[in-house]
Amino acid sequence: MEMPNNKKIIVITGASKGLGRALATKLINPESVLVLCARNVDKFRPVCAEIKKTKIECYWYKVDISHKKEISGFIRKILKKFSKIDVMINNAGATHKKKPIETISDKELDLCVKTNFNSVFYALREIIPAMKKRGAGTIVTISSTAGKRGNPDFAAYSASKFAVTGLMQSAARYLDGSGVRCLTIFPSGINTAMRKYILGAKDAQKQQSPESAAEMIKKCIENPAEFPHGSEIVIRDSKIIN
Repeated sequence: MEMPNNKKIIVITGASKGLGRALATKLINPESVLVLCARNVDKFRPVCAEIKKTKIECYWYKVDISHKKEISGFIRKILKKFSKIDVMINNAGATHKKKPIETISDKELDLCVKTNFNSVFYALREIIPAMKKRGAGTIVTISSTAGKRGNPDFAAYSASKFAVTGLMQSAARYLDGSGVRCLTIFPSGINTAMRKYILGAKDAQKQQSPESAAEMIKKCIENPAEFPHGSEIVIRDSKIIN
């Protein structure tokens, strides 16, 4: 099956909850097709059901993006199905609880690196040739303000976000002049289940909402003149700081 070329194919990872879910609902558009993936199928069904009520085409896939074969296979499947991807949003992320470096386990380190960095690398490796061939496309990767300034209590998470920032800078330089646009987003704290898990409900409630952060990211995606190729954008307190 191939969709008409005038439809914009938008792919979002980690779309079953938090910022990913908010992005999916904010990017609803009759001219677009939403393709969502996440690990948690139970939380996914209501998201797509809600979107489909708006008569927007929405497809969801169970994908553990921390596994190379799953994220690479997912991207290949979407390119085969739709013949293109217009907007790729690398949103899925993972962290560990607040702790000093010496107590971070190998498992926690692996989870952060595989989810926050490796998954984006494998996605780019699949999608860049297709976008370069078309001379069009937007790659958006959600980093974190912890990827700009090291956090002593979340060292593995912070390091993985620094790594993905470097990856996107490299990709942007490589793709300069190709017609493919790269954006890296650095949100400060967001009121999500992950924030609640690592720092508690009181802290989470003080942070910007997923919906307000998603609205700012939508603005960045839809305004290439204001946010050109290679832009690195901080979103703090529901405001864009360029």
